[in-house]
Amino acid sequence: LHVPVWWHGIEVHVVVAHFGLIHSSRVRQVERVAEFIAAEVPAGVPMFVAGDFNDWGERLDGPFKDIGLARAAAGAERAQRTFPSRVPVFALDRVYARGLHCLSSTVPRGQGWARMSDHLPLLVELQLD
Repeated sequence: LHVPVWWHGIEVHVVVAHFGLIHSSRVRQVERVAEFIAAEVPAGVPMFVAGDFNDWGERLDGPFKDIGLARAAAGAERAQRTFPSRVPVFALDRVYARGLHCLSSTVPRGQGWARMSDHLPLLVELQLD
């Protein structure tokens, strides 16, 4: 899913993705995201890619950095864990950004959230660079 959003008079592109379960396929998916960004998102325009990256070993930060996107995270690493929702152990849901930096990030917890999905939501507050 890709949508350009006008926010306070500035165009910000948003891409939402759900990556596969096998690491090699996730690496290929980062490459496809890079191709998509090159073709569809103007150079230098702020953007972020958010979603379920199924990156159990947390090995996608490097490939995303190579395409100019940094992981949006603030606070304790443990606080970023979103899966499984009842007892979160892994930070599978993430936001990678360009031209934006992360002011805060939180993961709401509790039975109500855990009943909605097998993943908890990741909330990030971003600010333009």
